[in-house]
Amino acid sequence: MTLSDLEKKRYLRQLTVRDWDQEKLKSAKVLIMGLGGLGSASALYLTAAGVGKLRLCDGDRVERSDLNRQILYFEESVGKFKVDEAKKRLASLNPHVEIATVKEFIDSQNAGELTRGCDLIVDGLDNIESRFMLNEQSVKMQIPYVYGAVQGWEGFVGLFHPPRTACLACILRQDVQRPDIISIPGVLPGTIGILQATEVIKFIMGVEQNLVNRLLIYDSRNLTFDIVETEKNPNCPYCAV
Repeated sequence: MTLSDLEKKRYLRQLTVRDWDQEKLKSAKVLIMGLGGLGSASALYLTAAGVGKLRLCDGDRVERSDLNRQILYFEESVGKFKVDEAKKRLASLNPHVEIATVKEFIDSQNAGELTRGCDLIVDGLDNIESRFMLNEQSVKMQIPYVYGAVQGWEGFVGLFHPPRTACLACILRQDVQRPDIISIPGVLPGTIGILQATEVIKFIMGVEQNLVNRLLIYDSRNLTFDIVETEKNPNCPYCAV
């Protein structure tokens, strides 16, 4: 897939980066499931970078309490659907990216359709039930899954590509209860979402130094990064053969 002269000018600063392949990026189809703090940041930077096709999925509307961390939305966005507001901002940022929207939450009925045809999945969700539905489709369709999560001052990023690697269910418990109010510093989802976008870009381009089968743990209070290896659970109900 070739680049137009306008695209070459737009992406000039990244075209000379080692291992960079803008044509691969332009050919990619990426699903972003959830457009909260994580998904907003990922979507913004993947659009700016020039991913060819983005599918944005979220059935939620913008609330005022979202505005401290969900950077695609503004005061006038409150009460409007996130996917509509996100598409408007992203299309304005980069008209060369094809943006599709789905105004739905993931469930057992629509999960297969939402993920079908995508090259990568970006997890911007905020509850374990939805994540496990998304993980199930990643396993079934063998679609790489870029995980991101935040909790307090900590953030997590991982890249799963079953059956080659462990899946999300190999490392997370499904019975974790989501608190009524999630305490998050506004900047942290942005940091993690941008790291997710970075992993998407690296994976598309075949950069070997990535987080496949590894989990990055970021402690923003102490400014430390740790990376741990992930292992397949031989008894995993999702990916064990």
